[in-house]
Amino acid sequence: MSRIVERFEQVCCDNSDVTAVVYRSGDRVCRRTFSELHSDVHSMRAYLVSCGVNQGDRILAFASSSYKLCVFMLAALEIGASIMYVDIWAKQESLHSVFEDYKPDMLLVSDKTKHIRVFFREINKVKRIINIDKAEDFSAVDTAVSDISEDVTALLTMTTGSTGKPKIALRTHRDLMHQFELINSNIDADGHQTVLTTSYIYIFANILNGYTTVMPQLNLGRWSAKKINRLLRLFCDEPVSMIITSPDFCMKADNIFPELKTLYFGGAILNLYEARYIRSKYPDCACRLIYGSTECSIIAVADIDDFISVLETEQRSILGRPVNGVRVRLSDDGEILVTSAAMLESYLISDPSTKETDIEGTLWHHTNDIAAEENGVLYFHGKSRRYIELSGKRIYSNCIEQQIIAAFPDIPKCAVLQHNGGIYAVLQRGVIPVDCAAVKSFLQEQGITAEVQIIKKIPCDVKHHTKINYDKLKEQLK
Repeated sequence: MSRIVERFEQVCCDNSDVTAVVYRSGDRVCRRTFSELHSDVHSMRAYLVSCGVNQGDRILAFASSSYKLCVFMLAALEIGASIMYVDIWAKQESLHSVFEDYKPDMLLVSDKTKHIRVFFREINKVKRIINIDKAEDFSAVDTAVSDISEDVTALLTMTTGSTGKPKIALRTHRDLMHQFELINSNIDADGHQTVLTTSYIYIFANILNGYTTVMPQLNLGRWSAKKINRLLRLFCDEPVSMIITSPDFCMKADNIFPELKTLYFGGAILNLYEARYIRSKYPDCACRLIYGSTECSIIAVADIDDFISVLETEQRSILGRPVNGVRVRLSDDGEILVTSAAMLESYLISDPSTKETDIEGTLWHHTNDIAAEENGVLYFHGKSRRYIELSGKRIYSNCIEQQIIAAFPDIPKCAVLQHNGGIYAVLQRGVIPVDCAAVKSFLQEQGITAEVQIIKKIPCDVKHHTKINYDKLKEQLK
């Protein structure tokens, strides 16, 4: 029997009158107890069964982030169907590859996304389209919880973070439970928590831990800070004691929760400007940076004050010490390899380049991140493919970028890259003008001859606006 399913049933029974989820519906705040969440999941499960969903079916979920989507995911887990959630803002070419590789049996849409079939001829091959918004009008006798094996695929996630090549990572029910256990053993908690999070993995981890989860349902990649804060203030009376999110949220969101004690965020390496800015917004709580990956949700954690101090004094990015339940080693060229019971081992399409097995039979995941290790602490150099070549030597872009911003703290963001035979240092325009000649002279002192440019906005990842999109930046330099 799936421990995920058993845990959900038990936590709902043990905490029936406790608020499980607080979420937004338009400009209205709604809340559901664990008992009500349990009922909603079972009703959704009955609706999915009536739609023909069976154990082993593959469902591509194309709907906006919402409480309903959370309920759907939990219901699908109880049936034993696999889910692949696709961001509604994903690029069309990415979605075409998802249809080709995943070959979904069913497509989940909402009233807002039901017209997706106009854009994708592949939908004609999908045997059934389910509208999540029709579930609330459905009434039926609940079905029994299925006996789900731990080996049944639960969730699939597209990832490009480590290699730049799209992959779809598989999570079985066992994998999910291992990741939740890794999260819970490394996130500080003192009794019952009210946790605001913008990640579904952490929503599920909180629910299975009996915490109250606040789901603001914010589109960080598309909305302005003004709109985000207007909607976030709907939750200002909630006793939020912990936030688990991305750096982008921290950069945009105001600190409106007086009971906030701990802030966790991860998904991109910060520069000194960004780290100082976040620290200034959250001065009275512990701020911790998570270094992790899709394949291993948490690898290391660093305190933001240590992160800032090391950047100021050494111009290096500290990742921290490996967390409990994770082992790390460095390859001969400094790449971070990680192993853990919580590590995802499989992809929808096999990619042996991301894994290796040592002589003891231990499976290690290649992160494609280059680092140094000193006294058990990891220091990030950069992505293995993101460097410039100088006199036959590789210098990682992150290292140079951190040095520039440490020397010129009014620069909010910069990117260093090699393109068309030349080296470019691209600076993002800040409030205070920066002297390009001074930056160029600074780089020459480091032995780097570069063309220095200032642009209004350095292109970044759609989800993580602190993660530079170097490929898109190259297009702007053509």
